Amino acid sequence: MQLGTVRELWRYPVSSLTGERLNAVDLDETGVTGDRQWGLFDAGSADVAAPESERRWRPVPGLRSRMAADGPQVSHDGAAWHAVPSPDADRVASDHLDFPVRFRRFGETDAAPRYDRGHLHILTTGSLARLQALLPAAVIDTRRFRPNILVETDAGDIDFVEQRLIGKRLTVGNAVVEITEPCTRCAFTALGQPDIPFDKDVLHAIAKHVGGGFGVLAKVVTAGRIASGDTVSVE
Repeated sequence: MQLGTVRELWRYPVSSLTGERLNAVDLDETGVTGDRQWGLFDAGSADVAAPESERRWRPVPGLRSRMAADGPQVSHDGAAWHAVPSPDADRVASDHLDFPVRFRRFGETDAAPRYDRGHLHILTTGSLARLQALLPAAVIDTRRFRPNILVETDAGDIDFVEQRLIGKRLTVGNAVVEITEPCTRCAFTALGQPDIPFDKDVLHAIAKHVGGGFGVLAKVVTAGRIASGDTVSVE
């Protein structure tokens, strides 16, 4: 059964930073290759950035991340990019936050990745449309929810579509993924990001109407390359 098509693909090389929209990605046993492998840490401790729970970290989504041929890069303004890890990247992030921080790869520290319950985060346009109907004045933007894959479903299917898919497998391009659980939401969903205002009502609506879950988490069953426009089918 066809669910829809791939509308958007996203990778977040550094956890909590703004990510990059791509035309195609490779899926492996970790999810999107290169996704959320790095974190931003307090230079004086092992604390990893937590914008949803600590005020000092709230500006973090204002930093951008992307993957270059030789590894991740970060930027404050989208013009000058700095390799991660490097003193320049640490300086830019420290100046942005007004306290010393540094970039470190998860696995090189005792800190666990912040999002390790599922390889992938999948969201549908049906869910976005349903939430927009509940909050007509809100900015319901894909970037607020940070999915890896946004699936475009039928225009008439304005509902929390993917919640019906828990436990099922999806074929996306030549890859296969298994939906494992709802994506439980935290205060990050309400936070302001570039061009997206703070809005606590978004999180409240998700808690009230979807039990706190919005989108779903999935694991990769068969690795492969997927691209915008690929058909997404339910096995």
